[in-house]
Amino acid sequence: MSRKFFICLASAFLLAAPFHFPALLPLAWVAFVPLFWALEGAKWRAAFLLGWATGVVANLAGFYWLPYTIRVFGGFSYGLSGVIFLLFAVLEGLQIALFSAFSRLSGFGPLLLFPALIWVALEFSFPHLFPWHLASSQANFLTLIQSADLIGPYGTSLLIVWLNLTLYAALRAPNKRPRAGRAAAAALGVAVLAALAYGHFRLSTVALKMEAAPKLALAAVQGNIDVQLKWDPAQLENNLAAYRKLTERVQGVNLVIWPETAVEGWLPDDSRRLPGEILPSLSPEVSDFIFGVRSFLGSPDRPDFQAFNSAFLADRQGTLLSRYHKQVLLAFGEYIPFVEILSLIPGVPALGGGFSRGDGPRALALTSGIRVAPLICYEDLMPALSRRFIREERADLLINLTNDAWYGRTTAPWQHARLALWRAIETRRSLVRVTNTGLTTVINARGEMVRTLPLFTPGVMKVQVDILEGETPYVRYGDWFAWSATLLALAVLALRLVRFFRP
Repeated sequence: MSRKFFICLASAFLLAAPFHFPALLPLAWVAFVPLFWALEGAKWRAAFLLGWATGVVANLAGFYWLPYTIRVFGGFSYGLSGVIFLLFAVLEGLQIALFSAFSRLSGFGPLLLFPALIWVALEFSFPHLFPWHLASSQANFLTLIQSADLIGPYGTSLLIVWLNLTLYAALRAPNKRPRAGRAAAAALGVAVLAALAYGHFRLSTVALKMEAAPKLALAAVQGNIDVQLKWDPAQLENNLAAYRKLTERVQGVNLVIWPETAVEGWLPDDSRRLPGEILPSLSPEVSDFIFGVRSFLGSPDRPDFQAFNSAFLADRQGTLLSRYHKQVLLAFGEYIPFVEILSLIPGVPALGGGFSRGDGPRALALTSGIRVAPLICYEDLMPALSRRFIREERADLLINLTNDAWYGRTTAPWQHARLALWRAIETRRSLVRVTNTGLTTVINARGEMVRTLPLFTPGVMKVQVDILEGETPYVRYGDWFAWSATLLALAVLALRLVRFFRP
């Protein structure tokens, strides 16, 4: 078992590496080969444990920056942050544990396809703190991942696991059922070529649409407020002044955007006008101003009090036109998971109620008629939310207001951006990410990062973005592919269980 454990470690690090270093994306195509090797001949219980070990180590390596975030965001001690991080990895590792056990139970199946279907089913249904997909390791392989506008990231994830298993079968048992192995390799080859051909076609057609699309000139302001200064009452005016000063120099744009909670004070949710001390001096061309702020309803001493992480839209005179309240709250920052349990641990600081969830997607309608989907914090990692903004609110542009300073000087801001770029491909919309310390960037409808500000540097990114319309099949029909894979995987496992328990 110890030898197999070290083999599983190889899978864990091969799996995590491309999420930190995109140039290593080929490693994902072989990451599961050591795990399949370790699972040879294992009972399903042993397979579960080996997969769990792989999952725990992969999450520890992939999210190495999380203890810092937990400590700074949640106010926990170093030791308790480490304990929470380990608990996170143990829980998240269950996905690969279940994948390993179910793969042993199901067998490889026709065309070696069963484990790939099981992976897609788990990737689709498993609850994640930070939603990620195996396909996200291929963020730089633009030709391959264009099928996301049809089936989301799940098609690429299926191909990766399928190739891993086909390669494993060829290396470990080249003479066992050679005809079946050749059939699997041929089917996989056709699927990969089809994905690449579709990607080549869509890159060309989307480029033509982008060229013909109307443009919106906007400015994304990156204030670079240090995490130690943000939320310090003594620094509140200075922090706001930094954003106002950067904005005063902006000319030649129609829209100015500040990131999540750039305004650190509280704003009543029913306000009609933006206070003069907050409204920056805007050039005559600027017609709209979007900013992140904490808002509230009611009185703090009443049970119906609600606090929101919000995005507000104002015109250049400061009239507040519309607002959006964040719906998907961040664990350890906007709410504390397991709060009842953690409150019982000695030394844990007082845990408050946190923010309230918003009541649905609310697009911000600019004075030009362009409709903006304001995704706050890590809401740009949620495919379903972006689809709802397009389908229900007819959004023409995706904007992400976030503050990734909580991740420190790590690869996490880049990870966040690469996980988010899928929303641009899935919806065929421009995605503008406006952040406090970075990564402030523009991602076009092909999934390309076309403009980026340096990390931890104050600055303004002026850019013209494409305003695209229409619904992709993925926006219109949702996760039909993932649901189909899930139903097939459940059918396979049900048949295997019947056979397993039959006398």
